[in-house]
Amino acid sequence: MRSLALFLLFPLALAASFAAFTVEPAGDQVVDLTTGVTTLPSGGKLVDAERGLVLVAEYIEYKEGAFVRAKKARLDQNDVRFEAGALDYQVVAERVRLSGGVAFSAPFLKGLRADAGTLFLKDGVAVLTGHVKSENPAFTASRLVADTRTGEVLLFGDFAYRDPGLGIELTGKGKDARLYLKFAEGREPEASTEVPPEVLERLSAYPEE
Repeated sequence: MRSLALFLLFPLALAASFAAFTVEPAGDQVVDLTTGVTTLPSGGKLVDAERGLVLVAEYIEYKEGAFVRAKKARLDQNDVRFEAGALDYQVVAERVRLSGGVAFSAPFLKGLRADAGTLFLKDGVAVLTGHVKSENPAFTASRLVADTRTGEVLLFGDFAYRDPGLGIELTGKGKDARLYLKFAEGREPEASTEVPPEVLERLSAYPEE
């Protein structure tokens, strides 16, 4: 963890990788000696003890140093959790794709859901797409891009955000609508429709995958 800001949004998947893990199968392990792929048809658990990461899924297949794929997956680190219908982690690219419905929870952000997501591990950036909705703080958006290293978040497209301090709602319509959120320890998030140019350029560069 680079700083406490990593705990504010999407910290677990973006702070580490499955470079080395132990395997706890729930049933059989099937190893294909030709391809080097190991399958856990009954699922199980992958644990990265060094980084405190735990992946639990009902189905897992992996090739060490290449990929991890899982279905009905849950990814935990301390009080942070991602859940997805499917997970595809490409080790070399340091990229995790989540699909089939995504749920996220952490001490500072609760009840966040979306249709799909991509985690750019090397950059510390997460992209969520499709019916993005958070319970606390309360907001909806077409798309969300978060920089976990700075605690900065951009909501793209149609959005609605309820400011917990002022008790007002900020809304935007259309593909060019933007809302900038800045998270900091011990404070309510700051929200503004005025996006710092550097942040807009940097976070807009991440594709909608």
